[in-house]
Amino acid sequence: MVLAVARRHECHFAVLGGGTSPFKGASVADQGITIDLQRMRDVEFADGLDLRISVGGGARWADVYQTLDPKNMSAVGTRNSLTGGISFFSEHHGWACDSAVEFEVVLADSTVIKATQYANADLFWALKGGGNNFGIVTRIVLEVFRDPPRWYTFQLFNLGDLFTVFKRLENHTNTMIPHVWQIATTFGWHDPTQRFVISERMVASEQIELPDHVLRQAPDGTWEKSAVLQTNVYERPILSMAQKMDVMNAEGFYNFFGSVTVSSNAELLLALARVFQNEIDPIRDAKGLQVYIVYNPITVNAMNQMKKRGGNALGLLSENGPLTVVNINLHWSHKADETRMRKFMRQLIHRFRETASEMDMLNPYVFQNHAFEEQDVFSGYGAKNLAQLKDTRQKVDPDAVFQRLQPGFFKLEPKLTTAVEIKSEL
Repeated sequence: MVLAVARRHECHFAVLGGGTSPFKGASVADQGITIDLQRMRDVEFADGLDLRISVGGGARWADVYQTLDPKNMSAVGTRNSLTGGISFFSEHHGWACDSAVEFEVVLADSTVIKATQYANADLFWALKGGGNNFGIVTRIVLEVFRDPPRWYTFQLFNLGDLFTVFKRLENHTNTMIPHVWQIATTFGWHDPTQRFVISERMVASEQIELPDHVLRQAPDGTWEKSAVLQTNVYERPILSMAQKMDVMNAEGFYNFFGSVTVSSNAELLLALARVFQNEIDPIRDAKGLQVYIVYNPITVNAMNQMKKRGGNALGLLSENGPLTVVNINLHWSHKADETRMRKFMRQLIHRFRETASEMDMLNPYVFQNHAFEEQDVFSGYGAKNLAQLKDTRQKVDPDAVFQRLQPGFFKLEPKLTTAVEIKSEL
């Protein structure tokens, strides 16, 4: 009904599901129509099957974990399942979109259909990475699994150990430690102390042995021990750990995200860290500044998991792996700083891409969940996948309603996203 009204009056709209994207207009349509799915937050086991759950389009992952944690079960969670989704569990279960079994979708003509591997298979494939370009997803059936990992580790290292820490990440990305489900390295600017920090986190199914020191090469070429500055180990259910990590995304800040995908190589990861150090000066004095880089590995095994149920639209091929998704997180307090923050993000992404290209280690894929609003996401999926996505869009939305009237978030055909006259009265 609401979608039909927006279409009839050519009124722009947005769809509020979890509401986690920093992309302007993705969740709320200023002076337009916001279609709020927040009451559709039910989570229940699907059709009596104990390894599949049905999740309403307005649910957040906390709703899912509250249902699954007491049963010692979990699902591959992320910010947005329709755009890919790196997770704690990707090593063994792929990305969030790969766990989708069925989508319930409201199309542009207001009809409701279901898309699976066997019914409306082209739309099912397109929704696994294609974003909000095809319809409004009001329900997803997800595959779940038993015995999720419960061990989480955090280690803080000396800044002089940058290369050693990145080499650890490269080695673990090539050959994951037994019982470890996820590893990520974070390099950031700590505003309260005005210094850079380097840390590593792991998610594991068993308590793992962690080093109390690493080896660094001294100027004379010898190797010396360097103590780990801090080690924290937690045993917690998924919801509890997700809530602990969520403090990194405090409310009340302005945000930009950005993302670049590169080969998993310690020399390159170090070079990107040096670029970051060189570029931060113009924003260092901003109030409420929080800026950090998260290096997320994509292992070959994780990419093989993406082949389930006909694969996804992302264009990530295991023969090109392993890779590292380098995500930039930028938060600040005052709107007056937006212009220089945008310039910083634009410049940092350019320098990252330039550095990786010079080392012949840039991958075209751009992680849509974390991309900057100015980045070209879909060309990185590959020409064949992009053409297939556009064909599917033409089939299910021939009038390009979701291109023209829903401008928020990344569009398959941005030339169709024309300026729509704001209509506050219908």
